[in-house]
Amino acid sequence: MKTIRIPGLAAALAAVLRRVSVLHAPAQTVAGATYTGEITGCGEQPCGTVHFTVSGDGSQVEGFTASDVPGDVCEFTGPSPFPIALDIVDDSFGPGITGMYEVSGSFPREGSAQGTLRLVLDEPPCDSGVLHWKAATAATPT
Repeated sequence: MKTIRIPGLAAALAAVLRRVSVLHAPAQTVAGATYTGEITGCGEQPCGTVHFTVSGDGSQVEGFTASDVPGDVCEFTGPSPFPIALDIVDDSFGPGITGMYEVSGSFPREGSAQGTLRLVLDEPPCDSGVLHWKAATAATPT
């Protein structure tokens, strides 16, 4: 078998692989940052606001709070804070508490977050339905 050598092939291949790994690098949460944003998806805008903080080590969402969220027969004027911190795993968090305070999200780009939210009350019965939210922070990773 004859070996064919192409000069510079290894260097070119390494450069391509470095570029691909940069293009597909995971998003980065901004540790210690406070994110704020708006809720969308209700019949009449605005649908409320969200805010939360990423823990100092970047491992949890703390104090996720929704305010002024419309329900089917009521309004969750809030603020309605989620009662516990949510772990961030693979740039995502959630699902919250099914049938009560359902919240999930992800960090698709550095400094931005997005997800879904659903608030439910048993008495009196009220349901926000699944709503979408987007939030951002001006903070940068350190």
